[in-house]
Amino acid sequence: MPGHRRPPLLDLLFLLGLLALPVVGVAEAPAPQPLFRVSADAGFAADSAAGKAVPNFRDKVALVAGGRHGKAIQWEDDGVLAWDAPGNLYAQRGTLAFFWRPRYPVGEAPFVIFRAGYADHSSWDMAWLRIDWNGHGFDAFVTDANLARTRVSFALDAAPAPERWMHLAFGWDETRGVRLYVDGREVAQVDIGTSAAGRAFLDYDAALDQFGLAGRVLSPHQVQSRYNFLRGSDFDEIRVYDRMLDGAGVAALAQLREPA
Repeated sequence: MPGHRRPPLLDLLFLLGLLALPVVGVAEAPAPQPLFRVSADAGFAADSAAGKAVPNFRDKVALVAGGRHGKAIQWEDDGVLAWDAPGNLYAQRGTLAFFWRPRYPVGEAPFVIFRAGYADHSSWDMAWLRIDWNGHGFDAFVTDANLARTRVSFALDAAPAPERWMHLAFGWDETRGVRLYVDGREVAQVDIGTSAAGRAFLDYDAALDQFGLAGRVLSPHQVQSRYNFLRGSDFDEIRVYDRMLDGAGVAALAQLREPA
């Protein structure tokens, strides 16, 4: 009825009812989940793995003392070491991190440090993700469904000493972009801009086959380090997570701690 007002007592009862409702807090995001970890302290099999833990390819690699923590993987120039990707690496988003040292002096010649390959693709080397020494620092990229590579680069002030352990981490998320970290510090990034419609993303989703150490090609039909793709190095504490870690999480990994 026009002009009719609810009695003040009803307003008071309604307000008291709202105050009596349970307070629902904002749920905390779950901690980052490790999908894959190789400490190299007891062998080449993963200490923990959401997929297959045993290497799919292994040749001319050895466990050596003097790792960043415990033992390390020594990868010879023409060696290979690869693990199956399904379950151990998500294409849509994730973080790959490890300790790395050159073992002998680096120069201007670029070489592959780490790679992940497609299960089926038209490119000859089937490279979906790669981290490289580019002659003056590091490159990292991940490939989208249109074959465009979201790439970042970082130049070092001086070449790393052969025996110096460095921590490298590369994160990707098809709704956010990519991040490159060196020794726990973010050094390069590509952010995905917002479209006129208010949202934008890249399509990183793909069937992945393997990931690991292979200089020339890592694919379902061959895994090899050959020809001018010959350059080994050393690795320790290889880890893969289910999402792009934040800066604090990567900094923790660089200090041999777990990300929160």
